[in-house]
Amino acid sequence: MAGAADWSSLAASADPDDIRERILTGFKSGKPFTPYTPTIGLPVALHRVLDFGCGLGRNFPYLTTVADQVIGFDLPEMIARCRALAAPPVDDLADDWTRLRDERVDLVFASLVLQHVETGLCRAYLRDFARMAPAVYLLTRTDSDFGQNVLELVAETDAFDAGPMIEVEHDPQTHQLRVTGRSTIDEVRRMTASRHYEVLLRSR
Repeated sequence: MAGAADWSSLAASADPDDIRERILTGFKSGKPFTPYTPTIGLPVALHRVLDFGCGLGRNFPYLTTVADQVIGFDLPEMIARCRALAAPPVDDLADDWTRLRDERVDLVFASLVLQHVETGLCRAYLRDFARMAPAVYLLTRTDSDFGQNVLELVAETDAFDAGPMIEVEHDPQTHQLRVTGRSTIDEVRRMTASRHYEVLLRSR
């Protein structure tokens, strides 16, 4: 089982620490369940931010410091667990994408989630992001669980202008992102190696 069905089952039945370990590999070995602060600048004066694939709210402590309003979106089973476990609270938790996709936000924040989304759905979400927001912050593994390069899917939409691709890894000392290189989306979209990148996408 993979993709949405797998995550729904996990969220509905697993121990909270097992969910955290799936979201953040190494949590049970000592990685703190704290947010990564982006190494790249985000747009200023953010009013509404959408945390896409918010899970148990790992990003909320960071996002609530940079935006007036934070909306978390995930699968219904994960949102139910998030309501019970997340801190701090945010302005809205949503599990109905057909409703949410018609709203406008200043930024979509997608951290370590698109790599787990089925290919067709990933393409659809990306197109929705471009309609919903002028900018998307993306932190992703290059290779998805479904054998696709996530940045190739981004490029295929022809919906964004991509900033520099910043290669990053987890720093075991600070438990934050450590920059290890820079590339362009044209270089990264052709990669077959598994690496992590962050990028700010500007909607066309």
